[in-house]
Amino acid sequence: MFPGFSNDLLSFYADIRFNNNKVFMDEHRKEYYQKVRDPFYAFIEELAPVMLSIDEDIEVRPSKCLSRINRDTRYTRDKSPYRDHHWVAFREAARDKDGQPFFWFEIRLDSVSWGLGLWGENRDLLDELRRKMIARPDEWLRLTKLLTEKGFIYGGQQWKKLKVPEGLPLALAPLYTARSLYFEKTGIDPSWIFEPDIVRRVAEDFQHLAPVWRALRGRNSIEGGIV
Repeated sequence: MFPGFSNDLLSFYADIRFNNNKVFMDEHRKEYYQKVRDPFYAFIEELAPVMLSIDEDIEVRPSKCLSRINRDTRYTRDKSPYRDHHWVAFREAARDKDGQPFFWFEIRLDSVSWGLGLWGENRDLLDELRRKMIARPDEWLRLTKLLTEKGFIYGGQQWKKLKVPEGLPLALAPLYTARSLYFEKTGIDPSWIFEPDIVRRVAEDFQHLAPVWRALRGRNSIEGGIV
């Protein structure tokens, strides 16, 4: 069973923040594997059966799910070569990353977060989501209410000029006009990552979000997915 992350992970993040250079990383690469990469890999492997129960097409290979330590510095003024945080992204295998939904789990020095998001431009996918909301507004009202009760908030960029159809419940307007979309868990205690129970917490929350995943993946109904 995954024992939880250790303080060594955060210590390494602090070290790389203040020694963000190739010399340091070359000297401490084995330490990076032991303190950061390998614990994340173990976390992913323990979550994998739950993710595959949500959708058998989800990518669960750790090397494909964990963010790289190396940063892409081509289009940013910050030329620091390495990240001082990591995230896990569970998405459909063999698909482009941009504009596709994914479950995420992220650890930073000062925060922990997880949820389900869709960043990047995918007008076709969100147009289909809007059609589903119009066809089944009551299902979506129940789903958003249950997710709120489970501690999730939702948001994202909005189409400012997109008109909300008459008769659509007002509570669904922010979802209907979404240009990008995320559902994020609130009330997270960062100390949870040090406990073996972190896998159960994240797994249960991802199961709560499974109906949204199914809708974003083109399934006809979102019913039956709330745990």
